[in-house]
Amino acid sequence: MHDAIGTVQVSALGMFADGGGFAIAPPSLASLTIVVGGISTSPVAVDGHIETIELLDLTVSIDHNIVDGAPATRFAADLRRTMQRPVLPRAGVVS
Repeated sequence: MHDAIGTVQVSALGMFADGGGFAIAPPSLASLTIVVGGISTSPVAVDGHIETIELLDLTVSIDHNIVDGAPATRFAADLRRTMQRPVLPRAGVVS
């Protein structure tokens, strides 16, 4: 069945979301599901000061029958780091 539908599912609920929260990933046969929620603002500590920043709500659901917990946790941590500090291409540079 995975050959027919794939193993990764991305669902974007952000256009319907109003503020923060989390989503419950819809049941599927995918071993990895990422649900993109809305953007909310929240106070956070940045270098010892309180600032208000925008936060994107993501829900990551991983089928533990397919993926072991340790690599799943590393994936989620890497995804968070990448989303927080993306590497953007410089103008005029083609890779």
